[in-house]
Amino acid sequence: MAWKISRNKQKKWLHLAVGAALLAGVSGVLPGMASAAEVTVQGGENEFYSSVGEKFMIPHDGWPNGGWPEKWYSVFDDDASKNNTITFSNFTAPDYGVRVAGGYGAGVTVSGNTITVENSVISGQLAGGYNSAAGEVSGNVVTIGAGTTTNGSLDVFGGYSNTENNTTDVKNNTVNILTAITLQNLKGGENKSYWAGMNGNTLNIAAAGVQATYFGAFENINFLIPQNIGTNDVMLTINGDATNLGGVNIGVGMQQGASMTVGDSVNLMKNNSGINNAPTTATPVLTTKAPVSLITDKQYNFSLSTIDDDKMLVAKLDSITEAPAQGESGGENEGDNGALSAEMVASSQRLKSLVETQAAVATVLNSGSDMLADAGFEQAGAAAVAADSAGKFAPFAAMGGSSLRAESGSHVDTKGFGLNVGFAKEVRRGKSTYLFGPVVEYGRGSYDSYQDNGIKADGSSSYWGVGLLGRQTNDDGVYYEGSLRLGKVKADYSGNLVDRTAEYDSSSKYWAGHLGLGRVYKLKGSNSLDGYVKCFFSHQDGDTVTVNLNNGTTDEISFSSTDSQRFRIGARLSHQVNPESSVYGGLAYQYETQGESRATYHGFDTAAPSVKGGQCYDGAGLEDKAGQQSRVSGPGSYRLGWQAKGYQR
Repeated sequence: MAWKISRNKQKKWLHLAVGAALLAGVSGVLPGMASAAEVTVQGGENEFYSSVGEKFMIPHDGWPNGGWPEKWYSVFDDDASKNNTITFSNFTAPDYGVRVAGGYGAGVTVSGNTITVENSVISGQLAGGYNSAAGEVSGNVVTIGAGTTTNGSLDVFGGYSNTENNTTDVKNNTVNILTAITLQNLKGGENKSYWAGMNGNTLNIAAAGVQATYFGAFENINFLIPQNIGTNDVMLTINGDATNLGGVNIGVGMQQGASMTVGDSVNLMKNNSGINNAPTTATPVLTTKAPVSLITDKQYNFSLSTIDDDKMLVAKLDSITEAPAQGESGGENEGDNGALSAEMVASSQRLKSLVETQAAVATVLNSGSDMLADAGFEQAGAAAVAADSAGKFAPFAAMGGSSLRAESGSHVDTKGFGLNVGFAKEVRRGKSTYLFGPVVEYGRGSYDSYQDNGIKADGSSSYWGVGLLGRQTNDDGVYYEGSLRLGKVKADYSGNLVDRTAEYDSSSKYWAGHLGLGRVYKLKGSNSLDGYVKCFFSHQDGDTVTVNLNNGTTDEISFSSTDSQRFRIGARLSHQVNPESSVYGGLAYQYETQGESRATYHGFDTAAPSVKGGQCYDGAGLEDKAGQQSRVSGPGSYRLGWQAKGYQR
């Protein structure tokens, strides 16, 4: 036995496409609602009674036996009417069976409850929701999963309301049958009058060999054709009165791994007493767990007919097409791509999520540029000054990190660090001092991207490169500086795209650099003011990557090159504490003029996330020219540096 109270979680209501996805083998993804209580029953009779509490006794003319009280069981909970989950796993019912309601109420709304049976032997009666008085019973789910058999008569109801003539109270309930099983009753809803109406109740059949005697009260019936279904197999057989399909929507789709060719037929429903008012057109059900691509699904289009003197309902496969995936908008088709169009690609949030990785990589590269222009130059200069012999190269190192948010229509949060290692040399010529040297850079970061529709992705990026830095400082305080680096950047992506996952790796070359102009003004006492203007630029080559989807399907997207150009103006006020140390604070404003990431998908342009815009920076810290330096600058960043003291080559 297991018992737990889980936090509220919002889930979507089941509709046809989600039902198809559920029955494609993901029986754990159940629709409806926040979970109030979860109970798992394993074992036999004792485990059942200790896990599921006896919530109520019905002392009326009872359903369905009539004439004596019936004991029904539901969860232990102060409010047992909503959002409960009961799971039977590896359970064997007693000989007399069980009567279990996912949720119970007496005149209140009973909704959002779930019963799941898997790998168990079960008999008795199961109702997703039970109302012992007149009242609404809606949005409840019963799932008969794989490995389930019966040891007696079994009734399955989406919901029950103890009302005499009301045919609107029991609505929008779902029954999922994922395995071959024989049932006595199979109904979307029931009441005292034995007819609760169809009212949006849904049946999803994902196996051949399902049988029932009493059947009805379903407005939607979805048949998900399983693998290796035989020519003479029937998915659902009704052994009772004639079945009336008037007003019923019949959906037909394919489970992952099933195979049919255009012109093939499959037996959906059989009733030797007759099938009346059968529709002639099937509602297409998307096989959303076997996507064709990142943004399209395979759609099977069936026509319906009855044969054998209207005793058998069959579906014939007329065509196979592509259709927009859940949440994607279509637009007018262009070219020979089926459902694919320029409008669909440009508006796709799935594709935008993939492209945002390039924006994250650009952010990490830019953080590396900032660190080199800040702590890198300072540590290089301090190392050169500390060398005993002028004109000799001295080693230095600088390390920095950041935690930044890039607004790109949605937003991308990045965290990372960078490292500069190099040799610096300082030379005096006339009234100017020249600092220059080679540098090796390395950086690594992680990112999370978020979109308003719930799509989330994460990944990591890394870069390494080589370059040169240089600075000229005049005696009047004016200085000029610059750097140029080139290298290689790698990134990986993992995204949860609503109803599928996607992963890819990318690799490309980059070059980056900066130019700066400033002047240090001597103020009263031991104070100085450094005013500067700097321009940062970077270029990241494009890349065409293979995207791996969760069902083994692959797709492709091509990233264009990404350019960044940032202008920064700022000032820093320093106070010399002693000859070796100073404290400082600063403020700067930066504006990104480019920062747009572009891509093409099957020849069409995707959405282009952009980080163009302005941003303020502030910072403060302690500088120790004899060794360590620490700095806090920018929104959520840090800098550390090291240089050799007295090193001589």
